[in-house]
Amino acid sequence: MKFTDVKVSDDELRVALEIGFLLREMSKFDEAAEIFRGTAELIPDSDVPFVGLGTVEFQRRNFAAAHQAYTRALEIKPESLYARVHQAEAWLFEGQRDRAEEQFNEIIAADSQSPHSRTAQALLDAADIISPA
Repeated sequence: MKFTDVKVSDDELRVALEIGFLLREMSKFDEAAEIFRGTAELIPDSDVPFVGLGTVEFQRRNFAAAHQAYTRALEIKPESLYARVHQAEAWLFEGQRDRAEEQFNEIIAADSQSPHSRTAQALLDAADIISPA
């Protein structure tokens, strides 16, 4: 039996993802990354596990690996504002302010009422603190 043949309910997958995010917040990065990799195997058509993995790498300040995970999320779901806002945040913290601002503005223009747009706006508002012009 292959790992992908395992049947897991949507509720169990949500719990697994939440555990991954909780482990990340506890700075248990290796464990969180494993959770996100495992859930990516179980739900290969979802961008969420790869965004989660990207946030782990972002918190480790491993920006190349974070971008790799966000790129994979966007390959799965190209319209994902969730993946795009995290990708732009990484660019901002890397000092690629212009690139980040462009992405934030596109996210806001796509759906100004989404939670991702509110995050993008908050990061734009904080950009002078994070990455001065």
